[in-house]
Amino acid sequence: MIGRIPVSRLMLREVDDDARTLAESVPCSPLTALLLKMRGISEDDPHEARAQLNPGLGDSMGRLDLGPFSSPAGDLWRSLEGAERVVVYGDYDADGACATALAMELALAAFREVRYFIPHRHREGYGVHEKVVRAIARNGCDLLIAVDCGTRDIAALRAAREAGIPVIVFDHHSPGESLPEGALVVNPHAGGGPEAKTLCATGVLWAWARMEGVAAPEWIDARTDLAAIATLADHVPLGRLNRAIVSRGMEVIRMSGRRGLGALMTEIGCRLEEVDEELLVMKVIPCLNAAGRLGLADISVEVLLGGQGVEDNVRELVRLNRKRQSLAGEILEETLPRVKEGSSLVLSDFSWPVGVLSGVASRICSETGVPVALASLSGDHVRGTLRVPQGVDALKVLEPLAPHLLSWGGHRFAAGFSVSRSEWVHVRDLMEDILLSASPSQETVQAIVFPPEMLTSEEVRSMRSLGPFGAGNPHPLFFAPAGGSLEIRPLGRDGRHVKVVSGGGEFLAFGGAVLSESIRNSRGWTFRPRINKWRGQSRVDLIMESIAVFEGAGKEGCGP
Repeated sequence: MIGRIPVSRLMLREVDDDARTLAESVPCSPLTALLLKMRGISEDDPHEARAQLNPGLGDSMGRLDLGPFSSPAGDLWRSLEGAERVVVYGDYDADGACATALAMELALAAFREVRYFIPHRHREGYGVHEKVVRAIARNGCDLLIAVDCGTRDIAALRAAREAGIPVIVFDHHSPGESLPEGALVVNPHAGGGPEAKTLCATGVLWAWARMEGVAAPEWIDARTDLAAIATLADHVPLGRLNRAIVSRGMEVIRMSGRRGLGALMTEIGCRLEEVDEELLVMKVIPCLNAAGRLGLADISVEVLLGGQGVEDNVRELVRLNRKRQSLAGEILEETLPRVKEGSSLVLSDFSWPVGVLSGVASRICSETGVPVALASLSGDHVRGTLRVPQGVDALKVLEPLAPHLLSWGGHRFAAGFSVSRSEWVHVRDLMEDILLSASPSQETVQAIVFPPEMLTSEEVRSMRSLGPFGAGNPHPLFFAPAGGSLEIRPLGRDGRHVKVVSGGGEFLAFGGAVLSESIRNSRGWTFRPRINKWRGQSRVDLIMESIAVFEGAGKEGCGP
């Protein structure tokens, strides 16, 4: 969806002498050098510039600090090698499924009998549950491994300790006032270093296994695909380490080492050699998430593990994702206008399926730039999801509501909560007041003025040395000023998209048909280049991202 950006928030940049000087010393193209400068790299520091281009795993992990329990967890793991009964307790989103699959593969290489459990999103909800732990204890367990959960599950892990079960937690969620007593919590947010705090749960487990030597380097590196998928799925910041993980992980995927992923790619009509971060985010990850949102996340885990029946499981994932898309589209159509009109930022409908709400909330937040919470009934409780834009902290939104909540947690930009049905109206009104007073960031957006016709495949590939792009490392944006001749042509069969021909460039405006008049009256637009591969041929597509408007421009026009 094409957004709108006030002209006042645009900072336009051009290739200058400083960028050319940096380009000569790296070496790289002047345009890539300008991107480095926009990321704070000085022309006086070519060494740092080179380090930012295609960062390697070894360099990125050199000073990684996962926290005080990393080494003790490694010692415990080695002391228990050969144990007969090990349980992996995971979470139902893509990060949880990837972490569960990685923990299973790690554990199967060290222990005799390994099984996993993932709670049902609707029946049980997030986290390690005391009743499940007690059931695990009754069946016998020599080690409980919690992934993407556990940091805040004090009572449940106390039950494990009382049953004599050693516990290792691999997590990245913010801790509460105290950690579960007796558990080894490998969570960078509990005493780790700044770079480690950017890791998702799968990334924490992957880095721990690599650093503590519980698996051979070549073995764990061959499973970087799981860490890469989870990193993109959880929208964690793509700093140097996470960029290295995603880059290496995509290489592993392209080599088709994981049977289930290969089958999934075939089913959705994608080729392994074309894998990049955009394809994973847009097509692969939604399928992996769909199982946990609408059914059992076990299906995603089984696909990742590649066991028997993988083809049937892949087809079920694709079916569930289509169902998720349909349900999410209906809810988005109902809720987006209400948020845009300013009628409410906290919306609920007890008929909505809880599992699809997080994706809808993310879409609304992205398109409107305002915080939004969506909630529905799950069993006897109301479960909700919160998404906030830059400048707002989701956890700080929920913190004052904690006395009224049954459970809550998450990250800076995304959080979830549970509340009793009787308390919901009260909590809804309090949350509405908090969100209305929140102040999203109005940061300046940098965009480059550069002739579109000079954005060749070679130039775009050079810029990709600063990728992979995503959260915390956005795609380079360019600006095309309005002026001169402009032609808007239909694109596609459904009439929703258009091609804008102007200023020596052809810009693809997906969903831009309804904005044709706004495009004509705008000051210009931001866009990003993308290499499109088709039947062995490559071309550069220019994708329109936002229309530059005056402050206070109406919904249909961009003029003063």
